[in-house]
Amino acid sequence: MSLLSLFRKKKSTAPDNRAPSYLSGTAKTETGLADTRAAIDELSKAVKDTPEAVEIYLALGNLYRSQGEIERAAQIRNSLIVRPGLAPATKARALYELGRDFSRGGFLDRAVNAFEKAREIEGDSPEILTELAVLAAGSREFEKAASYYSKLEHPVQEAHYLARCAEDEFSYGDGSTAQHILEKALHIYPSSTESWLLILAQLKKAGSLDKFRKKFREALQKVPKHLRFVLVEGLLAESSIFGDTPNSVSASNSEKSHSFYKVMVEEIEASDPDVSMHYYGARLLQLCKKHEEASIWLEKTLMLNQNFWLARLELFNLAQDQQQLTSSFKNQLDFFVNIAHKIKRFTCSSCGFKRDKIFFVCPRCRSWHSITFRKELNQ
Repeated sequence: MSLLSLFRKKKSTAPDNRAPSYLSGTAKTETGLADTRAAIDELSKAVKDTPEAVEIYLALGNLYRSQGEIERAAQIRNSLIVRPGLAPATKARALYELGRDFSRGGFLDRAVNAFEKAREIEGDSPEILTELAVLAAGSREFEKAASYYSKLEHPVQEAHYLARCAEDEFSYGDGSTAQHILEKALHIYPSSTESWLLILAQLKKAGSLDKFRKKFREALQKVPKHLRFVLVEGLLAESSIFGDTPNSVSASNSEKSHSFYKVMVEEIEASDPDVSMHYYGARLLQLCKKHEEASIWLEKTLMLNQNFWLARLELFNLAQDQQQLTSSFKNQLDFFVNIAHKIKRFTCSSCGFKRDKIFFVCPRCRSWHSITFRKELNQ
C-alpha cells in the first residue's frame, strides 16, 4: 500500500445548515484554537483508552504540529515507530509525519533523516520525494533537488534547479560547466524560462550581440507566450536572476546595453507581441531615448487593453515634457507618478500574491510559473 493511499482518507461531509457567524476575526481565531485544544484533549483520552488505535495517534500528532507543539508531536511519532509488530506501511507513515514535524520545527537534518528512513521502507513515494526536494532546495543543494524532481517526473522543477546549479557555476567562473547544465535543462524542458534567461544574460554580459539576437529569437519561440515578459524584465532588472541582491550598473554599461535593447525590440516586433510585450517594447525604446517610437508602442498597448495602467502612466510621463507646467504643479504630478510606480507589478495567478520582482515559484502558495503582469490595478 502506498503512502498516498494512507494519507488521503475520504472524509464524509454533511450539508452546512448553520446560521451565519457574526464573530469578529479575533473571536473566530480564539474559538478555533479552543476547538483544536478540545480535540487534542479528546484524542488524548482516546489514546489512553485504546492504545492500539494507530490512526488516533497520528491524528493527535498532526494536531500538536498544527499548534506548533513539535516536541510533543515527535514524541507521539516515536512511540509508534518503536512499537513491536507495527506494520511497515504504518511505520513508514509515522516516519513521514515525523519528518514533517522536524521540518516544521526547523530541524532540517532530522527531517531528512526521517524521510530517508521512510523511503527505505516505502520506496520512492511521491510524497517523500517531494518533501526531500523541498528541503534540498531550501538548503541550496540544487543538484540534489533536481534529482528528486527527475524521479518525480516534474520537468519544470527539474529544469529550474538545474538552472540554479548553472547560476552557481557561472558565479564560480566555470562557464563551460554552466553551459553544459543549461543545455541539459533545456533538453528536459525546452520552455524553461529560467534557463533561457540565464543564457541571454550571459551573452549580454559578454557583449555577443549576434548570438544574443539568435538566442533571444529562439527563446521567444520556446517560452510560453504569457511568460515572455519575464525574459525582458529579467534582462532589465539590476539583480541576479534568482536573487534580490542588486548589482551596481554603471552609466557606460547602460549605454552599451542600447544595442541589445534595439535588437530585443526588433525581435519582439517580429514575434506577434501580446499586450505585455508591447509595453516592454516601449520600455526598451525609452531606455534608448527613442521617446516618439515609445509613445507609439504605448498607444498600441492601450489599444489592446485600455486599462493597462502602467502604459497610460508612461504615456502621461512622456506627455509632461511637451507641456508648459508650473514648477509647483509639476512637483505635485511627479509625487503622484512616483507613488504609482511603487505599486507592485506582478501577481500570482493562483493565490493573488503581489511582488515587484519576478518569481518562478510563488513565495506564498508555491505554485510554479504562475507569475502574471498586473495589467489592471484591480488584478
